[in-house]
Amino acid sequence: MRQKVSCNTSISRALINEAKSLNIKLSEVFEAALISEVKAKKRDKWLNENVNAIQKHNQQILEQGTFSEKIGQLDD
Repeated sequence: MRQKVSCNTSISRALINEAKSLNIKLSEVFEAALISEVKAKKRDKWLNENVNAIQKHNQQILEQGTFSEKIGQLDD
């Protein structure tokens, strides 16, 4: 199991009170949202770092086709 740590954050008092009245587990919601945001940021960072290689690869496919097209595996 992952080790948990405490953290402080500021959230609207009304929102906290409403969440508590609905028995929402704040730490579970926060952790799930943070996991999702970290995943999205890492994806965006990777895409940004690799945009040139992706564009080059796509251009090569447009100009030369794919390997399977060259050997006739996708012919109708």
